[in-house]
Amino acid sequence: MASYQIDSSNPSPQFFEARNVAGAALEQQFNLLSKSGSPFRDVKWLKADLTWPSFDHLTFAYRDAVFSVLVDIVESNESSLEPKATRRCLDAAATYNLTPCVFRVDRRTMQPSSGGWNLFDLRDGTPVNPAQAPDSGMVPMSAWELQSFSVQVVRGHITEQLGGKEHSFCDVLGIDPQIWFQDSKGNNGWVVVRHFPVITGEEKNDWLSFAATNPKLQQFDGYFAAVSIASSAPDLRDAQGNLIPLSERFTGKDPLTSAASTRAMHLMEPWSTCVCTGFSAVARPMVLCSPRA
Repeated sequence: MASYQIDSSNPSPQFFEARNVAGAALEQQFNLLSKSGSPFRDVKWLKADLTWPSFDHLTFAYRDAVFSVLVDIVESNESSLEPKATRRCLDAAATYNLTPCVFRVDRRTMQPSSGGWNLFDLRDGTPVNPAQAPDSGMVPMSAWELQSFSVQVVRGHITEQLGGKEHSFCDVLGIDPQIWFQDSKGNNGWVVVRHFPVITGEEKNDWLSFAATNPKLQQFDGYFAAVSIASSAPDLRDAQGNLIPLSERFTGKDPLTSAASTRAMHLMEPWSTCVCTGFSAVARPMVLCSPRA
């Protein structure tokens, strides 16, 4: 297994401002949608944290669709997006059944370039209205969704249950480890996170030699978290169409590697129910494996 280091990204202050503008404008549309009397479930942020590497800047879901959003600072209709950023988003959209969008912010005013959703399809430039997304309720969560939510579960456990401090995380498939953190004793470590339909307890065996791929990993405590996501009832909706909540758990009690043999923090303890609120990632209430109706 080859190992490569990835340089961090350094967005400009103007980009952070534009991204905040986009997030606030989209949340305003979310609130309007929730108040419109729609019988469908509310819109959900799947990823509102800015991470690197990443194929987009914001991700949200409504009904059957997941919207992958790039924030573009435009001037005289000229895009500031790099072609490779557009290509990454388009490739991910095709692979994970996402709707690739661009949210344009005017460089002169630092305001959305148009009213309403201000979302445009990255493929052909046509306006995107999430309120018109189909709702069959039978779309499986993609491999990226399952991985992203699994990472969110472990992040929450580290900070909320173990009193640790998160340094960084990544939910792009193929990039490991997913999480870098500092534990309650001040020790830095990393976590490889994977989703499994069923956890047997043997999942980490394939990762026992992972630290050997990069000497820098061996300087820190390393852990493996196997996450399983399942409905707490046979269906995700009841007869009235109301949502049935998801339950999550992860297990695996031994660290992959320890920088100091005298300490071994047991990161992976059984997990019960995770309730996510606010401007943070949540699992959209969709079927895990059923085909589209």
